[in-house]
Amino acid sequence: MSTRKTPEQQLDELLQKEARLKAQIQKKAAQVRGVERKKDTRRKIIAGALALEHMAHDKEFANVLKRLLNEHVTRPEDRKLFDL
Repeated sequence: MSTRKTPEQQLDELLQKEARLKAQIQKKAAQVRGVERKKDTRRKIIAGALALEHMAHDKEFANVLKRLLNEHVTRPEDRKLFDL
């Protein structure tokens, strides 16, 4: 003899499935954000290295970059990195 689930039991099971799916979605979304954050950090490292290298070869560019850094870098620990 098979036992049928009441509508309340069925609803409870569906709500539990929903909660598990929401948790899986949140975990996967966090992984995607982490990957994107790593890509963004890598882009910034490459662009920064390129700019710093270019400063050594182009004095006009060096002056512009130094001026921009001086105007926009405000945190004391960050300013120290650029001798500002």
